[in-house]
Amino acid sequence: MAEEKKDEMVPVTAEYDVVDQVDDQAIVELMTGQTIQDYVYSFKQGGRTVEGLTLAGINEAANRRGGIQVEEINYEERDNSWIATAKAIDTITGSSRFGAYEQPKMTGSRPDPFAFTKAIHKAQRNAIKQLIPVPVIREVLNFYLNRKAGSGNSAAQPQAQLSSGNIVQAQKAAFAIANNLAEPLEKKGITKEDLWNYIKRKYSVESRNDMSEMQWTQLSAELKAAETTPQLLNDLCERIKQLTTAAQESEVPVTDEEPEEKPSTSPEEPKTEAEQSDKTPF
Repeated sequence: MAEEKKDEMVPVTAEYDVVDQVDDQAIVELMTGQTIQDYVYSFKQGGRTVEGLTLAGINEAANRRGGIQVEEINYEERDNSWIATAKAIDTITGSSRFGAYEQPKMTGSRPDPFAFTKAIHKAQRNAIKQLIPVPVIREVLNFYLNRKAGSGNSAAQPQAQLSSGNIVQAQKAAFAIANNLAEPLEKKGITKEDLWNYIKRKYSVESRNDMSEMQWTQLSAELKAAETTPQLLNDLCERIKQLTTAAQESEVPVTDEEPEEKPSTSPEEPKTEAEQSDKTPF
């Protein structure tokens, strides 16, 4: 029994070795101006499939999530290696994480001309990855795995159903936090309609049904940060006001002298649930 259990386990070093090999190639491609090919890795080990994001995939996920920045990078040269540390911060939630990596100067028996660059990039990778929400990682991972496998992937339909359920949960979480923020925002002159208009402009959507799971997750993080920290609440209000002002300034006023002919719909006709929802779903 012990041997069977051992065979099913994936050694940690095996996954790290594969990731490092793929990321080494990506860094070399980046430094030499080539097109990066691999955003995900997938391999069989011990009777199971191991999947994850490469350095390029992590950067893609961070770009989709938004708000993640690397603030500090430090390095140290040793006789046989470079050691780098990086600090990444989530500007939406205020959270920060450190990542580190030690890169050998030699590749086998030959000097590695990219050893220093690899150490820096991998330290940043290790810091950034800790700040990316799991739904965003899963979205990028599934996207590139499905693209590799082709449109006929049998797992695509179950995953779509799972994703639909995740969107509902992410949406409910954002609604709950937005309702908690309603009173603090009102005190600062921000209505629910102002908040919804800000969300629509930020994510370029017209309806809540247009938003993805990743966008709902990102919105939840932004609202939760504002709920827990007064300064971040002020920052959110400032962003809403700035975006509202910019939208108003970009609007072209109607200059026709003749009033626009309105439809003959009765003014007392009630709005549909969808129309009310799009005005403010909170």
